[in-house]
Order: sequence, then C-alpha cells, then structure tokens
Amino acid sequence: MAIAQPPHSAPAADAVAPYTLIAAVLQTQKLISHQLDSTLRPLGLSFARYEVLAIMVAANAPLPMVRIVRALDRHPTTIGTLIEGLEGSGLAVRAINRSDRRSTLVTITDKGREVAVSATRALDAVALVDPQVMRRLHDDLQQLLSATRRASTAAPGGRP
Repeated sequence: MAIAQPPHSAPAADAVAPYTLIAAVLQTQKLISHQLDSTLRPLGLSFARYEVLAIMVAANAPLPMVRIVRALDRHPTTIGTLIEGLEGSGLAVRAINRSDRRSTLVTITDKGREVAVSATRALDAVALVDPQVMRRLHDDLQQLLSATRRASTAAPGGRP
C-alpha cells in the first residue's frame, strides 16, 4: 500500500513528515482492525463489541453506560448501538438504574463473560509482528499518543 505524497517540499532527510507518519498510522490501524475483526468474527463479535465486553469483565459489576462512553471515548450513540448488538446476542443486558432513573446500567451476562474469555484468548494468539517490535511500537505509540493529547488540549478549542 503506497502512501500518497502531498505536492509540497520534502522535509529534511532525517525528519519524518507529519503526513507520512499519519498516513502510516492510519493504514496500520485499518489493517490491524481488519485482522482483529476477522479473528473475532467466529465468536460473533467485532473488536468494538469486544472492547465493551472487556470493560464490563474488568468492572465485574453493572456499569452506567456513561462510564463505558468515557472509557472508550466514543459517542453515546455508538456505544448504545454496540450494547444493543451485545444485548441482541445475549451477551449483555441493559436496565434503568434504580438509584438514578436518568442512567442506564449495563451488565454482562454469563454467556457474555464466556465469549469475552474466548475472545481474549483468540486475540492473545494474534501475532501481528515480532514481540520485541510490538514492545517498541507500544512504547513509541504511547509517547506519540501522550504528546498528541498534550498538543490537542493546548491548542485553541482543544479537547480536555
């Protein structure tokens, strides 16, 4: 997959142009997402649905939907659609929070817990690249993410 080059001057020889890095990260994300979704498809999951299940497994208690929205940094409608799919598959249930009727609680079912465990095993077996390369990439991407968040929040109109 080739990375498109914009029609302006090239950066210094030892520098990486931001657009080149961004394109590489986005293309890598697409490939990894496709592989993860393919791995989870036999279990009836997408990676996005798996993320919701994983949060519920970790919480080990009913969660307000707003906590899932915040944890995954996704739009409430997106999370609602994911939970609706999990509910339709019998992996989660929603209920009105009795202590705050404005809030919806989401609970993982026993079947959801079993599927989440199976999905975690399947994902653990996915070998994207050499484990040492993965460790270095993880560390570098965490630094990039932190720097990008700092720059984003420092910019006028940036998100907190």
